Amino acid sequence: MRRFAVRTRSAATLAALLATTGALQAQVGLAVRASTLGIGGELSFRASRNIGIRLGGNYLQFSRDATVEEIDYRLTPHFENGTAILDVHPFGGSFHLSGGLLLNYNEGQMVATLNQNITIGDNTYTPQQVGSLTGTVSFNKTAPYLGVGFAGRSRVAVLFDLGVGFTGTPQVELLGETNLTGAAKAEFDANVIKEQQQAQAEIDSHKVLKYHPVVSLGIKVSF
Repeated sequence: MRRFAVRTRSAATLAALLATTGALQAQVGLAVRASTLGIGGELSFRASRNIGIRLGGNYLQFSRDATVEEIDYRLTPHFENGTAILDVHPFGGSFHLSGGLLLNYNEGQMVATLNQNITIGDNTYTPQQVGSLTGTVSFNKTAPYLGVGFAGRSRVAVLFDLGVGFTGTPQVELLGETNLTGAAKAEFDANVIKEQQQAQAEIDSHKVLKYHPVVSLGIKVSF
C-alpha cells in the first residue's frame, strides 16, 4: 500500500510538472517589423513548443518615376495589408515553417507626366489635348502565404521571416481625360482602352509579378 501511495504521489507530481511546463511554454508577444509588406506591428501567441499564431498589419507609401509602354508616370505604391499566420516549430525552437493569409489592399497609383507629346494607343497627343492620364494597379484582396523564419523565445527577440504571397497577376486600369469632343474624343477614349490593354499584356508577360516576395525583420517583446 505504501509503494502504491508513493507511485500515486509521483504520478501526481509528474502531471503537475507537465502542466506547469505547458503553461510556461505559452507566450504572448508584441513586435514591430520592417518588411517588403511595409512597416507594421504584430501580435503573436505561441501556444506551445510547436505551434504559434500571428496577426499583423502593415502600411507604407512612397513615390517614384517609371516608364510603362513608353509613357512616363509618377508611380505611388500604397502598401496596406494584414497578415494571419500559423507557425509550426518542428524542432520546438526558434525555427518555424509558416502558412497563412494576406489581407491585401496594396495598390499602385499612376499619373502620367504630360510635359511633352504623348503616344496613347495608336495616336500621339499634345499635353493640351490630354487633360490627364491616370491609373491604378490592383491585386487579389486575399492571398495565401508560405514562408520560413526564426523567432526567439527570450523576452526580447529578433525576428526574421522569408516567404512569398501568392497575390495574383496585377490588374491595370487607366482613365484618360481630354478636351477633345465628338469623334476625336471617341477615338481618344478607344486609344486609352488600347493603352490599358497593352500595359496589361506587358504585365501578364512577366509571370513573376503574381508573387509578392516577403522579407521581414523585426523585434519582439514577450510577456
